[in-house]
Amino acid sequence: MEEKREPSELNLLSGGDVSDRKVAHSPGKIALWCWTAGKSRSLLTPGRKTELRCHKTLVLVLTFCSYTTFHLTRKPFSAVKGVLKSCNLNESYNTCCPGWAPFNQDHGTAILGSIDYSFLFAYAVSMYISGLVADRVNLRYFLVIGMIGSGLGSVLIGVAYFANIHALYYFILVQLAAGAIQSTGWPAVVAILGHWFGKERRGLIMGIWNSNIPVGNILGTVIPAIWATCDGPWGWSFVVPGFIIIGVSVPVFLLLVIAPNDVGLPSPVHYDVLDYTELKEENMELKSIGNAPKTVAEPKPAKGQAISICRAVLIPGVIEYSLALFFTKLVGYTFLFWLPLYIYRSNDGFIGGMRISNQFSDWLSTFFDVGGLFGTILCGAVSDIIDTRAVIIAVFLYTSVPLLFLYRTYGAVSHWCHSRAANCYRSFCEWTFWNHNHSCGQ
Repeated sequence: MEEKREPSELNLLSGGDVSDRKVAHSPGKIALWCWTAGKSRSLLTPGRKTELRCHKTLVLVLTFCSYTTFHLTRKPFSAVKGVLKSCNLNESYNTCCPGWAPFNQDHGTAILGSIDYSFLFAYAVSMYISGLVADRVNLRYFLVIGMIGSGLGSVLIGVAYFANIHALYYFILVQLAAGAIQSTGWPAVVAILGHWFGKERRGLIMGIWNSNIPVGNILGTVIPAIWATCDGPWGWSFVVPGFIIIGVSVPVFLLLVIAPNDVGLPSPVHYDVLDYTELKEENMELKSIGNAPKTVAEPKPAKGQAISICRAVLIPGVIEYSLALFFTKLVGYTFLFWLPLYIYRSNDGFIGGMRISNQFSDWLSTFFDVGGLFGTILCGAVSDIIDTRAVIIAVFLYTSVPLLFLYRTYGAVSHWCHSRAANCYRSFCEWTFWNHNHSCGQ
């Protein structure tokens, strides 16, 4: 009969303090820290600890900039919709643009919607494929290829202006390709972060890091808005973001380290439950510790293995969090793609008694993301304090519902409503999804 280990013995084995953690004692098994969680980490010299902190900081900065530029190239179509679509014959806007065929027809709004649908359909289908591929390839190459491809897709849309292209199939095909290649960004950056950061204070870390989404949306609106005028060369609204993401891919390729083991550093804290029979079969190095049996092994690092979709669905919380993600995305992408045009065309082009331009509506819509900038960090910090993260998700989602109705009812009354209501909605709803996806779901 095998003897149960006391927390003190596990502490000696792992080199760290496990007194405040739940340790599983089941017959034939012993709960052990991952080899890098304690003993290996405690053996780091001050210089190596500084090196580890520097690498973590660099990984955060590079992945932050990388996914910021993914959203930067995702947003320009939203900023130029008011330029591409002309007014209908029964509309009375004095600031209407002549539009751009094929979007300047009476059913131009539906055509613009088909462009968004093409992108999102390809993005949704390819996200599953990209997740499978990301588990099996070099993540640095995978991420950089996605960044360059996203940049080229954005540039090709801008080329339509300079080459005087008006074929609808051209825009749909480019958006299908852009949606597919954009799906490479999220699985890659999340996997890389998972290699470097453990569970401790993960909500706050991911809250700060995931502000890249609102930052990317803000830049993806403000930069294209420079050329999003009736007589402006709107093609640059796509070409410039495309060149930016391609430029950012260079330092990502040269400097990004995928995992700590690649530079001889310990991995983050994880827990593994190892069976004695498995340890014996793997012929691991044995150690004698106190009164414990003299065949107690220090575990070796286990390489991550890709899992099937069926096994992933069976993970507790995956379905629940996916449903929360689905409904939040449903509203979030509506704001992401249509808020500038909604502001531009609402209330006959007047807000607060002042007629606005498409460019001004673009700038005004950025308050939606300014609110998200603060909401990301707030929700991440709260998730570290309150262990019941599902409650946080529910509270934020329920709070967003009346704010959405408030925006719909009073959004066209004044600038205050457009900025503050969108700010509140973004804070309480949009980042609820992003936070639980990282902090609660992992």
